[in-house]
Amino acid sequence: MRKDSSKPRPLPRRITSMGDVLEAALPRPTIESSREQKKNYGERLSRAASIWFANALRPRYKGITPEEDGTQQERKIGSARGAKKLDVAYSTAALGLSLGLSMKSISFRDPKTQRYTKNYSRNDNELRAEAIDYHQRQPYAVLVGVLFLPEDCYYDGKLTKRGTTTDSSFHAVLPYFRQRAGRRDTKNDNGLFERFFVGVYDATTGAIRFFNVMDPPPQQHPPAPDDSLSFDQVLQEITKAYEERNSPRGPRDRA
Repeated sequence: MRKDSSKPRPLPRRITSMGDVLEAALPRPTIESSREQKKNYGERLSRAASIWFANALRPRYKGITPEEDGTQQERKIGSARGAKKLDVAYSTAALGLSLGLSMKSISFRDPKTQRYTKNYSRNDNELRAEAIDYHQRQPYAVLVGVLFLPEDCYYDGKLTKRGTTTDSSFHAVLPYFRQRAGRRDTKNDNGLFERFFVGVYDATTGAIRFFNVMDPPPQQHPPAPDDSLSFDQVLQEITKAYEERNSPRGPRDRA
């Protein structure tokens, strides 16, 4: 009997890096693979990334899900449209949903355009609906979005007849998703996230760099080290957003 090569591998003992995330998401489809195979790979990557973030945040936020072994994946949380699945969730009896993370990934270029930008609109629509549903029910919840892209998104700009180069998918992604970030208090649009990051990774080595969508796109290809955030810095930003909303030293909302 032939071995089913499409069956995902067991999770690493503990997911602590992007390399572990990529291992958990295997097998990675080829460019010739079907749309369904690519979709399933993206979902595996997002689920593994959820465990990675939850593991890193767990020492500070006891009870955050999913668990290390992947149980309580996409835990159902109350929203304006009933209970909905949330990739990473931290709730307390006093505050309800306090912190939620939504993971998205675009793992392959569109076959026709050879760019990643075709899928930006679909992901943005999903994120907007998600933020509205949770914030309407739990307006003080801090929501964080993370979108993962392979690092060849740096280089897919096209040379025009005039000799200029169009923006790469990377240069387009930060301004595009900036419209989905920046919720500072409950007076802001419920469709916004408190923080939003783009993680650009090397599919071979697992090296990853993060970018805050509120920052201007770096001009270098690839960006200089100082233009990006480390994973630890992203965790610090998430914690900062949580503390700004829930600090006992002041009001939850800014004046």
